[in-house]
This record gives sequence, structure tokens and C-alpha cells, in this order.
Amino acid sequence: MSTELLGLVAYLILPLVGIVVWRWTPVEARWSVAMAAGALIVALLLSALSVIGVEWSRTIVFALLAIIVGVGIWKRPRTEDRLKPVLHFHPADVGTIVAWLFTLYGVATARESCGDLAFTWGPKAVRWFRAGALDPQVLKTWPQLTVDYPPLQTLLLSFSNLWAHQFPWWAAVLAGPLFLIPTLLIVRVWSRDAWGTMLLACTLAYAFAFAYPHGCAEPPLLLFETIAIAALVFIDDRKTQTFLVALALAGAVYTKLEGTTFAIAVFLTIALTLRRPKQALIAVAPAALVFAAWMAFVFRNGLYYMYSGATLPIYWSALPVTLKTLLKVAKFELWWLPYLVPIALIALGNWRKALAPLSIALLTTGATVYFYIHYPDPVWWIESSSPRVILTPLLALLIGVLAAYARVPGHGVVPQGEEAQGSGGPAGRDSRGAVGQV
Repeated sequence: MSTELLGLVAYLILPLVGIVVWRWTPVEARWSVAMAAGALIVALLLSALSVIGVEWSRTIVFALLAIIVGVGIWKRPRTEDRLKPVLHFHPADVGTIVAWLFTLYGVATARESCGDLAFTWGPKAVRWFRAGALDPQVLKTWPQLTVDYPPLQTLLLSFSNLWAHQFPWWAAVLAGPLFLIPTLLIVRVWSRDAWGTMLLACTLAYAFAFAYPHGCAEPPLLLFETIAIAALVFIDDRKTQTFLVALALAGAVYTKLEGTTFAIAVFLTIALTLRRPKQALIAVAPAALVFAAWMAFVFRNGLYYMYSGATLPIYWSALPVTLKTLLKVAKFELWWLPYLVPIALIALGNWRKALAPLSIALLTTGATVYFYIHYPDPVWWIESSSPRVILTPLLALLIGVLAAYARVPGHGVVPQGEEAQGSGGPAGRDSRGAVGQV
């Protein structure tokens, strides 16, 4: 039990590590954004130590994190605007909590844990912990297919292992519901939409029962993706929005291969759909640097494998079976309702306000199809991986619903200081309105 508790502590301190980003984030949901930032900071810190040849140890890692936390506390905003309460209890919040509890139950009873944790993520994390580094030799000798896979999830598991000194298997899967909390809070607080958040929570909880994401990289990836999409939809202040998107894209790229395609989708959405090419370049720049650094490590150590799939020939003959299999998976044994309901709601609402999420959903779906048709017979690959991969377009559609029914002309969150100044956005509008207004 002590092993699992110590393993969970590693995840619980992530928001404290991420407090360094408070100065650039809106007051609302600061701790949620800080958890994502903390996960990225921990992963980059462990990676940097490996590159310079410093072996991981509690003394070194904890000391460096203590410095980061100290700087964050010292540099945090000392005089914050005393905003009126932005989140009041709404009856729909009960549904959101119940949905989360169902997910927690599914994880606690091992019904929703990911098999890849036992065969890939977990063993690789244990071996990195024992090596005291992100060791390329471990990757070269380990007989599995993800030698060049982005390392954030594995590094978080190793970080948890560092706290407990034994690998905390239950902490690894319980981290999934833990990451889901800030994911839901960001949507709830930034949108002020209790009913829409309940729809998102219930749909994700249901999809998780088929996707088995807990223990894999999807929980942190979905948190990063939520920050990026929700910032584009609900954050009015352009500088704050750009910072949040940049943070989220960097984290996504360092978490999964699909995180890179997500970053490209967001870049294209900002540049083309929203017609803000300068913002798109700024927002994607940190992700590009993180991606370049990881690829330099990959090439330097001869680990190029998964990324080489993009160089394989395209089998257009596999397109029909790819689409058929993806449709079968996306059915989720409920006649495609998890997708059809948000699509219908967006169509019935102000769909123009949901253009950004719709664009991201369409582009990430297209990228999924594109990668699968690089194999002549991708059926097994699709059936085993796509239930988790298609969670990204589903998330985008669900956030699109909240955007389509937002009551305000803009989006929702008041940048720091604006409410105190009485602006609340263009024409002094009240930024607190949304569907299920609280």
C-alpha cells in the first residue's frame, strides 16, 4: 500500500511543479493547467539529466524540483484580482461527478486498465528507473516496437517509480482518473457550461470502457489536447490563448505519435481556419523544438522505427477496409451515438463558433486514416489501437458542442484584470454566460 501511495504522490505534486506557469495562465483552472505543465516539466527534466549524463536519484531530482517549485512560488502573481466566484454548483455537476466515479470504479477494478502497461509502458519505465536514465541501450535491447516513441508517459511512470522505489502498478492506472479531473475542470470552468461538461464527461467515461486508456499515454494526452482546444474556444485574451496552446502542443508532441499529428492539426486550424498564421507559428514553435530534440536523440542513437512508418508506401487498396474497420470501432456498441450526438448538437447550434474544434476533429481523423493505410492489411492494428486514437476527434467534437451553444459573442474566460476593469471583452460583455449558465 505504501508503494502505491508514494507512487500517487508523484502525480499529485505535478500541479505544484507546474505553478511556474501561473503568471501566464488565467486565474480560472490554474491548478489544472499547472498539472499539465508539471507533467511536461518533469519529463523534460528527466530527459535533460539523461542527455548530460546525470543519473536519476531522489536527491538530485527532488532538489531540482524543489528549486523549480520555489521559483514558481516566488514568481507567482502576488496581487491577484479578486474575481467573483466563477464556478457555482449546478445540478448537472452531479452527472459529471458520477461519470468520473464510474471511470474510477472501472480502473479500481482493473476493468479499464491498458494491456500495454504490462507489456510496453511499465517494463520500459522500470528499466529506465533501474538505469537511472532515458537509456538508449535499454531501448535497443528491449524486444518491443516503441523504441522511438515519445517518452513523456514512460518518464512519468519512471518518476512515480523513483518516488516508490518499486513500480507502483496501481498508481500507474489510477493516474488516468487523476488526469481526468483537470481535463473536466478546464472545460467546466472555462466554458461555464455545466450541461455541456456533463455530456463530455459521460461520453468520455463511456468511451473509456471500450478504449482501456488507463496506464497508457491517453490520459495526459487528452489533458494537453483539452487545454489546446478549449483555449482556442474559450480564452479571449490572445496572448494567454497562444501561451496555453503552445504549452499544450509541446506536451502533446512529447506524449504520443498522435500528439504530433494533433499539433499539426491545431497549427493548420489556427493558420487556415481561424486565419491567424502568425499566432499559429508562435504556438507551434515550442512543440517543434521539443519534437526536434527528441528526433535528434532518436537519430543519434539509431532508434528510428515508428516514425519510419511515414516512409512506407500508401496502400490505397486498404482504404475501404480501413474505413470499414474504423466505423466498426467508432460504433462503440451504441450505434455511433457518442459521435452522432455531438455532431447533431453542433449542427443545430451555432456551428460557426465550433469551426476550430470541427477542423481539429476532421484533420486528426484524416491523419488516422492516412497512417493506417500504410499497411496492406491494417485490421488488427486498427482494432487494437484505434479505440484510443479516435478519442481525440471525439474530444474535439464534444468541446465543439460547448462552443456552438455559448451565449456570449466571444468565448468565455475573462483574462486577468479585465473583470476588475469592467471590460469582460468587446463592448463590455459579460463573459460568464454559456449553456447551462452557472
